[in-house]
Amino acid sequence: MRNIVENYSPDKSFWEVNPQFTVIDPFRKLYKSDRTKGKIFSSSLMWAISFIYHPKSDVYYVDGKEYSVFKNMLDLKTDKEVHNIMEKYSNIIESFIPSALTQAEKSLVAWENRLQDRDSFLAEQHYTFGYNKVEDDVTYEFKDNTKALDDMASKTAKLYEEYFKIRKDLNDEEAISKNKKIDSATATGDI
Repeated sequence: MRNIVENYSPDKSFWEVNPQFTVIDPFRKLYKSDRTKGKIFSSSLMWAISFIYHPKSDVYYVDGKEYSVFKNMLDLKTDKEVHNIMEKYSNIIESFIPSALTQAEKSLVAWENRLQDRDSFLAEQHYTFGYNKVEDDVTYEFKDNTKALDDMASKTAKLYEEYFKIRKDLNDEEAISKNKKIDSATATGDI
């Protein structure tokens, strides 16, 4: 599948570059309901969604990108306006990933989200070695969680291995779709 965001230009309409979206709902409904000249609002909205949620976008990995991209591309003034747009068009946003990404890209996004959640969870945890804490005549018992946290940390490495395998599969899929030659395991130094 081609990379939707690589075809972006400020002068190009999302709908002209990606006409297939005009025939599937909910994008079709968005397109038909847009009364702005040249469908500029819905085109800008779709480009913004593409930049934010497509893993091939240059801003995909930027923290806080939603507010920045929506604000700039839709010429919004406040974070409240951004929040309202995201809420109003949540069905479009939710439909974008299943409609625009290959299975490998969807898997990559799912793994990235899972790894981010796991990393955040582990970062918030504190080791407890099994002790009691008395506060205002109330005893709090903490169980030893060192083994569980260490196990999670070591298994995270295995999850990253799976993630990198999915990324490799995605790159191979992209190379095949673009008729690029895929380097052999010997050529890449894997063997």
